[in-house]
Amino acid sequence: MLAVHSSLSSRLGTVLCALIVIACVIGLTMHRDFYALRLRKDFFCFYTNVSNLIVLIYFAAVSPRLYASQSLHPLIPHAEFAVTMQILLTLSVFHLVLFPAVRETIRKMPRTRAYMIVCTDNLFIHYLVPLGVLAYWLLCSPGKETLTYGDALYWMAIPTLYAAYIFIRAPRRGIIEEAGSPYPYPFMDVQALGTTRVAAYCALLYAAGTAAGLFIITTVRAVCAFPG
Repeated sequence: MLAVHSSLSSRLGTVLCALIVIACVIGLTMHRDFYALRLRKDFFCFYTNVSNLIVLIYFAAVSPRLYASQSLHPLIPHAEFAVTMQILLTLSVFHLVLFPAVRETIRKMPRTRAYMIVCTDNLFIHYLVPLGVLAYWLLCSPGKETLTYGDALYWMAIPTLYAAYIFIRAPRRGIIEEAGSPYPYPFMDVQALGTTRVAAYCALLYAAGTAAGLFIITTVRAVCAFPG
């Protein structure tokens, strides 16, 4: 089966939850230049930071309440699927779309304290946190057999609301310092690409996210259908 234990109090689940929370705190604080005493502006305009904050809030504050209340247990599989999928989107987009440019930037940086921070925070927020959440979901999250195909659509509400915020914000708030544009990511830049191309990219991401959710739920239901 895909779950080791159905209780958050299981040893593996507790360890993974603690590691996820620690990784989120380290990654987000480093990414915000907290240790350099310089807080980045428009920090939560970036989906990476939003998704990591959602993970932190869920595992540090929400999940203990869900597991502690018997009446809330039916919500756990759906909540944990959504949290897992939205942070895996961070991993996927960064690695497949953004990483080549980030890698070139890092290669050109002098080997200073700033270089180490950039390398470390990207490792935490783009890789360690998503992979930790995936490991928790696969090994410890209960009730996967209760997931429905609707969950493949529900989780997409998170990136959809994020995108809506960015497109509403852009003409009103102006340039994001770290991006040099009102848009945090090149594929969202309406000024550079035009509305049609950006809409096509967003539709492609939406379709890919929905398809991934459907595939995972189909696989989970098939595995859970086997006895033992």
